[in-house]
Amino acid sequence: MREITIGDKTLRLRGSALSLLHYQQEFGRDLLGDMVGMMTGLAGFQTFAGGEVDPAKLDLSKLDSVAILRLIWTLERTAAGAGGAFPSFVKWLEEHEDIDIFDPELLTAVMEEATKIFFRGKSAVAPAAQR
Repeated sequence: MREITIGDKTLRLRGSALSLLHYQQEFGRDLLGDMVGMMTGLAGFQTFAGGEVDPAKLDLSKLDSVAILRLIWTLERTAAGAGGAFPSFVKWLEEHEDIDIFDPELLTAVMEEATKIFFRGKSAVAPAAQR
């Protein structure tokens, strides 16, 4: 889990297998499919690796900016756990209307946390599945 401060708000982000379920239940869509589209649209956004943005490689026609917001909501929902009520996506957007989805620090944190959902180390695989 990681925390990132956006304006006067702190977002707690956590990616896990539960994130897939939260995303599916809230949006009726598959998170992996949406992430492929996000990564395609952000291919030139090299700040993930500490480099410069290459505008020639950005294909914003393939970018679904709402999908990025859905991902951020999902990661924050996962971090919140089952212990309390979490706002719907619409309510969450109303509370975070000043969020900048192209903030390099936020995008990096979101994408790094999201990759934990799909790319886990060997220790996360059940022993029976390793055979």
